[in-house]
Amino acid sequence: MITGQPDMQTTNTILQAPALAKPTILLVDDVEFFLEVEKGYLKQTYADIITARNGQEALQQIAEQRPDLIYMDVNMPIMNGIECCTAIKNDPDLKSIPIIFVYATSKDVNDDQISASGCDGYILKPIDRRQFLEIGRKFLPKVDRRSRRVPCQMSVEISSDGKRFQGRGYDISSNGMYIEFKEEMAEKERLRIAFFMPTISPKPIETWSEVTWVNQGFPRTRLDMPQGFGVEFKLTSREDRAVIDQFVDQVPEDDSMEC
Repeated sequence: MITGQPDMQTTNTILQAPALAKPTILLVDDVEFFLEVEKGYLKQTYADIITARNGQEALQQIAEQRPDLIYMDVNMPIMNGIECCTAIKNDPDLKSIPIIFVYATSKDVNDDQISASGCDGYILKPIDRRQFLEIGRKFLPKVDRRSRRVPCQMSVEISSDGKRFQGRGYDISSNGMYIEFKEEMAEKERLRIAFFMPTISPKPIETWSEVTWVNQGFPRTRLDMPQGFGVEFKLTSREDRAVIDQFVDQVPEDDSMEC
Protein backbone atom coordinates (compact mmCIF):
# COMPACT_ATOMS: atom_id res chain seq x y z
CA MET A 1 0.00 0.00 0.00
CA ILE A 2 1.28 3.44 -0.89
CA THR A 3 1.29 6.09 1.81
CA GLY A 4 2.89 9.44 2.31
CA GLN A 5 2.49 13.14 3.02
CA PRO A 6 3.77 16.20 1.12
CA ASP A 7 7.10 17.56 2.31
CA MET A 8 7.27 21.29 3.11
CA GLN A 9 9.49 22.16 0.15
CA THR A 10 7.12 20.53 -2.34
CA THR A 11 4.04 22.03 -0.68
CA ASN A 12 5.53 25.54 -0.65
CA THR A 13 6.46 25.24 -4.32
CA ILE A 14 2.94 24.25 -5.28
CA LEU A 15 1.38 26.97 -3.13
CA GLN A 16 3.38 29.76 -4.73
CA ALA A 17 0.40 30.03 -7.03
CA PRO A 18 -2.66 29.23 -4.88
CA ALA A 19 -5.17 26.62 -5.95
CA LEU A 20 -8.76 27.63 -6.48
CA ALA A 21 -10.71 26.99 -3.30
CA LYS A 22 -13.86 24.93 -3.13
CA PRO A 23 -17.01 26.91 -2.39
CA THR A 24 -18.82 26.15 0.87
CA ILE A 25 -22.57 25.51 1.23
CA LEU A 26 -24.27 25.69 4.64
CA LEU A 27 -27.43 23.63 5.24
CA VAL A 28 -29.51 24.64 8.27
CA ASP A 29 -32.36 22.47 9.55
CA ASP A 30 -33.26 20.95 12.90
CA VAL A 31 -34.49 17.73 11.27
CA GLU A 32 -31.76 15.26 10.31
CA PHE A 33 -33.90 13.77 7.54
CA PHE A 34 -34.02 17.04 5.62
CA LEU A 35 -30.28 17.63 6.06
CA GLU A 36 -29.61 14.19 4.58
CA VAL A 37 -32.00 14.81 1.69
CA GLU A 38 -30.31 18.12 0.86
CA LYS A 39 -26.82 16.64 1.15
CA GLY A 40 -27.91 13.89 -1.22
CA TYR A 41 -29.12 16.46 -3.76
CA LEU A 42 -25.74 18.20 -3.56
CA LYS A 43 -23.69 15.01 -3.83
CA GLN A 44 -22.44 15.86 -7.33
CA THR A 45 -21.67 19.49 -6.46
CA TYR A 46 -18.01 20.46 -6.20
CA ALA A 47 -18.33 22.15 -2.79
CA ASP A 48 -17.73 21.58 0.91
CA ILE A 49 -21.05 20.95 2.68
CA ILE A 50 -21.45 22.01 6.32
CA THR A 51 -24.56 21.83 8.50
CA ALA A 52 -26.22 23.47 11.48
CA ARG A 53 -29.33 22.53 13.52
CA ASN A 54 -30.63 26.05 14.28
CA GLY A 55 -29.95 29.71 13.64
CA GLN A 56 -27.53 30.05 16.52
CA GLU A 57 -25.40 27.15 15.27
CA ALA A 58 -25.57 28.64 11.78
CA LEU A 59 -24.12 31.96 12.99
CA GLN A 60 -21.31 30.05 14.72
CA GLN A 61 -20.54 28.13 11.53
CA ILE A 62 -20.55 31.35 9.51
CA ALA A 63 -18.09 32.94 11.92
CA GLU A 64 -15.71 29.98 11.52
CA GLN A 65 -15.98 29.43 7.77
CA ARG A 66 -17.93 31.90 5.70
CA PRO A 67 -20.18 29.98 3.28
CA ASP A 68 -20.88 30.93 -0.33
CA LEU A 69 -24.51 29.83 -0.15
CA ILE A 70 -27.01 29.01 2.63
CA TYR A 71 -30.11 26.81 2.49
CA MET A 72 -32.10 27.45 5.68
CA ASP A 73 -35.25 26.13 7.34
CA VAL A 74 -37.55 28.62 9.07
CA ASN A 75 -39.16 26.74 11.97
CA MET A 76 -36.27 25.80 14.27
CA PRO A 77 -35.63 25.90 18.05
CA ILE A 78 -33.34 28.35 19.88
CA MET A 79 -33.12 30.75 16.90
CA ASN A 80 -35.45 30.35 13.93
CA GLY A 81 -34.61 31.01 10.31
CA ILE A 82 -36.27 34.43 10.16
CA GLU A 83 -34.20 35.69 13.11
CA CYS A 84 -31.00 34.20 11.74
CA CYS A 85 -31.51 35.54 8.23
CA THR A 86 -32.33 39.00 9.55
CA ALA A 87 -29.16 39.02 11.66
CA ILE A 88 -27.04 38.01 8.66
CA LYS A 89 -28.59 40.56 6.31
CA ASN A 90 -28.14 43.33 8.91
CA ASP A 91 -24.41 42.59 9.13
CA PRO A 92 -22.46 44.60 6.50
CA ASP A 93 -19.80 41.89 6.28
CA LEU A 94 -22.26 39.03 5.80
CA LYS A 95 -25.26 40.47 3.98
CA SER A 96 -23.94 39.47 0.54
CA ILE A 97 -24.20 35.74 1.38
CA PRO A 98 -27.21 34.32 -0.53
CA ILE A 99 -29.82 32.74 1.74
CA ILE A 100 -32.54 30.43 0.44
CA PHE A 101 -35.35 29.42 2.77
CA VAL A 102 -36.49 25.79 2.56
CA TYR A 103 -39.56 25.48 4.75
CA ALA A 104 -43.04 24.07 5.27
CA THR A 105 -45.98 26.45 5.32
CA SER A 106 -47.59 26.93 8.71
CA LYS A 107 -49.65 29.44 10.65
CA ASP A 108 -46.43 30.66 12.29
CA VAL A 109 -44.89 31.83 9.02
CA ASN A 110 -46.32 34.30 6.52
CA ASP A 111 -45.13 35.91 3.30
CA ASP A 112 -44.53 39.28 4.96
CA GLN A 113 -42.07 37.72 7.43
CA ILE A 114 -40.23 35.92 4.66
CA SER A 115 -39.95 39.09 2.60
CA ALA A 116 -38.90 41.26 5.55
CA SER A 117 -36.11 38.85 6.48
CA GLY A 118 -34.13 39.82 3.39
CA CYS A 119 -33.75 36.26 2.09
CA ASP A 120 -32.71 35.84 -1.53
CA GLY A 121 -35.26 33.18 -2.39
CA TYR A 122 -37.32 30.30 -1.05
CA ILE A 123 -38.80 26.91 -1.89
CA LEU A 124 -41.38 24.91 0.01
CA LYS A 125 -41.24 21.47 1.58
CA PRO A 126 -41.58 18.69 0.57
CA ILE A 127 -38.36 19.52 -1.26
CA ASP A 128 -38.39 19.17 -5.02
CA ARG A 129 -34.89 18.24 -6.20
CA ARG A 130 -35.07 20.24 -9.43
CA GLN A 131 -36.28 23.40 -7.68
CA PHE A 132 -33.69 22.96 -4.93
CA LEU A 133 -30.81 22.78 -7.40
CA GLU A 134 -32.09 25.40 -9.83
CA ILE A 135 -32.55 28.10 -7.21
CA GLY A 136 -29.13 27.37 -5.73
CA ARG A 137 -27.52 27.55 -9.16
CA LYS A 138 -28.74 31.15 -9.53
CA PHE A 139 -26.33 32.16 -6.79
CA LEU A 140 -23.64 29.49 -7.09
CA PRO A 141 -23.20 28.16 -10.64
CA LYS A 142 -21.27 25.11 -9.38
CA VAL A 143 -24.41 23.63 -7.80
CA ASP A 144 -24.89 20.16 -9.33
CA ARG A 145 -22.50 20.98 -12.13
CA ARG A 146 -20.26 17.97 -12.44
CA SER A 147 -16.78 18.60 -13.74
CA ARG A 148 -16.50 17.63 -17.39
CA ARG A 149 -14.36 14.50 -17.77
CA VAL A 150 -12.44 13.73 -20.94
CA PRO A 151 -10.32 10.74 -22.00
CA CYS A 152 -6.59 11.01 -21.46
CA GLN A 153 -3.83 8.57 -22.32
CA MET A 154 -0.64 9.51 -20.50
CA SER A 155 1.90 8.02 -18.14
CA VAL A 156 1.41 9.15 -14.55
CA GLU A 157 4.22 9.08 -12.01
CA ILE A 158 2.97 8.35 -8.49
CA SER A 159 5.33 9.25 -5.66
CA SER A 160 5.19 8.55 -1.94
CA ASP A 161 7.76 8.13 0.80
CA GLY A 162 10.56 8.41 -1.73
CA LYS A 163 9.18 5.59 -3.85
CA ARG A 164 7.94 5.99 -7.40
CA PHE A 165 5.33 4.01 -9.26
CA GLN A 166 3.90 4.23 -12.75
CA GLY A 167 0.22 4.42 -13.57
CA ARG A 168 -1.68 5.45 -16.66
CA GLY A 169 -4.22 8.24 -16.98
CA TYR A 170 -7.67 7.08 -18.06
CA ASP A 171 -9.75 10.26 -17.81
CA ILE A 172 -9.28 13.73 -16.35
CA SER A 173 -11.31 16.75 -15.25
CA SER A 174 -10.38 20.13 -13.84
CA ASN A 175 -10.65 18.66 -10.35
CA GLY A 176 -9.21 15.17 -10.58
CA MET A 177 -8.15 12.13 -12.55
CA TYR A 178 -8.83 8.42 -12.83
CA ILE A 179 -5.57 6.43 -12.94
CA GLU A 180 -5.19 2.88 -14.20
CA PHE A 181 -3.13 1.13 -11.52
CA LYS A 182 -2.85 -2.46 -10.29
CA GLU A 183 -1.07 -2.00 -6.95
CA GLU A 184 -3.16 -1.99 -3.76
CA MET A 185 -4.60 1.43 -2.96
CA ALA A 186 -6.85 2.82 -0.22
CA GLU A 187 -9.23 5.76 -0.06
CA LYS A 188 -7.95 8.96 1.56
CA GLU A 189 -4.34 8.21 0.64
CA ARG A 190 -2.33 11.35 -0.14
CA LEU A 191 -0.08 11.05 -3.18
CA ARG A 192 2.07 13.26 -5.36
CA ILE A 193 1.31 12.67 -9.00
CA ALA A 194 3.06 14.09 -12.05
CA PHE A 195 2.26 13.88 -15.75
CA PHE A 196 2.85 15.72 -19.02
CA MET A 197 0.41 17.42 -21.39
CA PRO A 198 2.90 18.07 -24.22
CA THR A 199 0.31 19.56 -26.58
CA ILE A 200 -0.30 22.33 -24.03
CA SER A 201 2.90 22.78 -22.04
CA PRO A 202 6.44 21.32 -22.01
CA LYS A 203 6.49 21.42 -18.22
CA PRO A 204 5.25 18.52 -16.06
CA ILE A 205 2.02 18.94 -14.12
CA GLU A 206 2.62 18.21 -10.43
CA THR A 207 -0.12 18.02 -7.84
CA TRP A 208 -0.71 16.57 -4.40
CA SER A 209 -3.88 14.55 -4.62
CA GLU A 210 -6.18 12.47 -2.44
CA VAL A 211 -7.62 9.10 -3.42
CA THR A 212 -11.40 9.52 -3.47
CA TRP A 213 -12.47 6.09 -4.71
CA VAL A 214 -10.89 2.75 -5.49
CA ASN A 215 -11.89 0.43 -8.33
CA GLN A 216 -9.85 -2.66 -7.49
CA GLY A 217 -10.31 -6.21 -6.29
CA PHE A 218 -13.42 -8.31 -6.77
CA PRO A 219 -16.08 -7.35 -7.39
CA ARG A 220 -14.98 -3.99 -8.81
CA THR A 221 -17.36 -1.03 -8.56
CA ARG A 222 -17.00 -0.20 -12.25
CA LEU A 223 -16.29 -3.19 -14.48
CA ASP A 224 -16.45 -0.94 -17.54
CA MET A 225 -13.29 0.82 -16.36
CA PRO A 226 -9.78 -0.59 -15.91
CA GLN A 227 -8.56 -1.44 -12.41
CA GLY A 228 -7.34 1.69 -10.69
CA PHE A 229 -8.43 4.63 -8.55
CA GLY A 230 -9.73 8.18 -8.76
CA VAL A 231 -8.03 11.19 -7.16
CA GLU A 232 -9.06 14.73 -6.36
CA PHE A 233 -6.43 17.37 -6.98
CA LYS A 234 -5.71 19.02 -3.61
CA LEU A 235 -2.62 21.20 -4.08
CA THR A 236 -2.24 22.41 -7.63
CA SER A 237 -0.62 25.62 -8.81
CA ARG A 238 -2.76 28.09 -10.71
CA GLU A 239 -0.47 27.64 -13.74
CA ASP A 240 -0.86 23.85 -13.74
CA ARG A 241 -4.61 24.11 -13.22
CA ALA A 242 -4.84 26.41 -16.24
CA VAL A 243 -3.01 23.82 -18.35
CA ILE A 244 -5.42 21.08 -17.21
CA ASP A 245 -8.44 23.30 -17.94
CA GLN A 246 -7.10 24.06 -21.42
CA PHE A 247 -6.62 20.36 -22.13
CA VAL A 248 -10.18 19.55 -20.98
CA ASP A 249 -11.69 22.45 -22.93
CA GLN A 250 -10.00 21.53 -26.22
CA VAL A 251 -11.60 18.06 -26.32
CA PRO A 252 -14.86 18.11 -28.33
CA GLU A 253 -18.06 17.80 -26.29
CA ASP A 254 -18.93 14.56 -28.08
CA ASP A 255 -15.80 12.96 -26.62
CA SER A 256 -16.69 13.82 -23.01
CA MET A 257 -17.29 10.91 -20.66
CA GLU A 258 -20.31 10.05 -18.55
CA CYS A 259 -19.98 11.12 -14.90
